Amino acid sequence: MDARNTKIYRPPIVTIMGHVDHGKTSILDAIRDTHIQEGEYGGITQHIGAYQISYKNKKITFIDTPGHEAFSQMRARGGKAADIVVLVVAADAGVQPQTREAIAHARASKASIIVAINKVDLPGSDIQKVKQQLASENILVEDWGGDIVCIEVSAKKKTNLNKLLDAIIAVSDMLEIESTPNSELEGIIIESKKDKQKGVLVSCIVRCGTLRVGNKIMASGIIAKVRSLTDDKGKNIDSAGPSTPVEILGFKEVPNVGDIIVAEGSDLAELSIDESREEIIGQDTKKVLSIIVKADTQGTLEAVKSSLASIVTSGAGVTFSIKFLLTATGEITTSDVLLAQNGDGIILGFNVKIAPNVTEVASDLNVTIKTYKTIYELIEEVADLLEGTAISEEKKVKGRAEVIKIFKLPSEDIVIGCKVLHGSLKIDNKVCIYDKNPSELSKDDEPLFRSVIKKLKKEKDDVEMVGKNNECGVLLKPQFNDVNKGMWIEVY
Repeated sequence: MDARNTKIYRPPIVTIMGHVDHGKTSILDAIRDTHIQEGEYGGITQHIGAYQISYKNKKITFIDTPGHEAFSQMRARGGKAADIVVLVVAADAGVQPQTREAIAHARASKASIIVAINKVDLPGSDIQKVKQQLASENILVEDWGGDIVCIEVSAKKKTNLNKLLDAIIAVSDMLEIESTPNSELEGIIIESKKDKQKGVLVSCIVRCGTLRVGNKIMASGIIAKVRSLTDDKGKNIDSAGPSTPVEILGFKEVPNVGDIIVAEGSDLAELSIDESREEIIGQDTKKVLSIIVKADTQGTLEAVKSSLASIVTSGAGVTFSIKFLLTATGEITTSDVLLAQNGDGIILGFNVKIAPNVTEVASDLNVTIKTYKTIYELIEEVADLLEGTAISEEKKVKGRAEVIKIFKLPSEDIVIGCKVLHGSLKIDNKVCIYDKNPSELSKDDEPLFRSVIKKLKKEKDDVEMVGKNNECGVLLKPQFNDVNKGMWIEVY
């Protein structure tokens, strides 16, 4: 028999998926008796990590995927790498948006699903409600007439974790997962970054074949020679077989997360480039924000870009573009500042340091550098930056709101439901009403109507003023009977 075709048992690759804060990393921590979550800023897993354990003389490889919605692309790639998806749902919170997204990724990857209902020890837990919600997503667990294994666990109290591992082994045996260690090399990149001391570090899981020190490999169109291999416990190893998570040293450039690693010259070389990836720059408008993005890893870099794209596509009535001058991993350097100055841009850093003296250079050249440690901070502040870019060419706006709903009272008065997007609205403000965003108007465009704010309501209370990012009800005198959703109110 050809040794290249000899198949052996391959440890299952298991991806942990679910909504943020539902306890995915806590379950792995309890299984591995480590404290990965405590080492993450804000308690949120922000990178994909891979870990291998032994249970009942069988190995299991875990991929821990981030829960925040900004990491959907990373979760999708984690799903593609997995044989089994453990869908974690908190017993006290039930099915949430990222739970549904994880289900979609698992189905798209054709991975087998095991449900882990976590936090069953909490007072507010409702296991039957969770199962009912899962059923509405067509995830039918065994006691609801389906064939999906469901284990009720508590990561905090380490309850039923052995049952979860037993379920993983049982499903793995049913799938008859096998691989050929002497076949063509194929690995999937689950993380990549540029380390200041070591250089480019690439984490991958070997799917087929064997990866060895000295091999010439390629990924993302980049050729590399493997200088060293490190396992998930930090030990140097000479080779990595199927399902083994390993960190590779040898790339000179950072390959893309989710791309395939193959041997140089392999017939599978075309698989090593993800041609579906595209640079997102938003809408084609005259208002452009030029950005340099530096992140600690390729995975988080991708997540940041995805978040920025989301802000662009959901900008509240304001159209603008993002131009990526540079997106890369590593610390913020003087060359980044010079590039930002030449491109009239700003620098955004995510979990990265600023090199010595760079801050002073940026100050001298009037270049803005913003750094963040969580995705939430970045999304919030960049939204403000984009909003500022959209109105930078206009006079300072005293107050501007978009009409989101109309209420007609029995008295025939009209209450205009608005969201304040710039400045504030105050009683007795003189206002203009436009049929589109005033920032898009020319100097010759006239308002549809002029009036005065006579009353403001926030929820049920009368108020004197309503500030930015708040919704309110506006009563005008004289009122404008033809006001409609999508119009704009601006203070003048």
